[in-house]
Amino acid sequence: MEETYRVKAVVLYRSSFGENNTIVTIYTTEKGKLELIARGTKKSKSKLAAHLEPITLVDVMVVRGKKYDYIGSAISENCYFDLKNSLEKIKAAGEVIRILNLIVKTGDCDKEIFELLISYFDFLNSAKEELNYDLFVQLFVFKLLIKLGHRPELYYCVSCHSKILPLSNKFDLSKGGIICVKCFSQLEKKYQLIISENSIKILRLAIENDFKQLANISVNKDIKKEIINIINSFFKYNFN
Repeated sequence: MEETYRVKAVVLYRSSFGENNTIVTIYTTEKGKLELIARGTKKSKSKLAAHLEPITLVDVMVVRGKKYDYIGSAISENCYFDLKNSLEKIKAAGEVIRILNLIVKTGDCDKEIFELLISYFDFLNSAKEELNYDLFVQLFVFKLLIKLGHRPELYYCVSCHSKILPLSNKFDLSKGGIICVKCFSQLEKKYQLIISENSIKILRLAIENDFKQLANISVNKDIKKEIINIINSFFKYNFN
């Protein structure tokens, strides 16, 4: 008798595998990222395929195989219809999936990452169209980096450990946090980004608040640009 188990999962990717099958990449609560074979899902009459669309929360029965594990059954729990009806929202969801797939290895399990992904999709599904989704992609990345052990220091200088004051501070990529004006170094200038007091406040709030709460905070264009640049640079420094 074949061994099976059930998992709750988010469908990340689906790609062709042979004439009629697909490889489905999912992120699960119990087993992290998995790549599974979905048999017959390229056939027009496949009932399984509809439940395995990317950006879908599903309950999956996995069957262990000799070479590959495959999907025995799948029932969609949330298809995020409002998200999928917006090109901007699909882009914002697709970008975090790309980043998650890039830095999270197959089999690595973290329930908090699963919950972060679900909370992000729930937010996009109910969000207003006029939001700056580029900012929220980076806020997701910021929260993901923290859960992966790359939490930046935002309260004390990473060099002299003095309390950060609302002065001319910088974000030091190599040291992983804010560096005060007294500790600026010309030798490490390429790793130091200007960070305003308002950007520091937003990043601090991003650690403690969910996406819906962050959407209620008024952020001007310049601060959004600065935050996006800092988070994107911090991500690239740690994972490029």
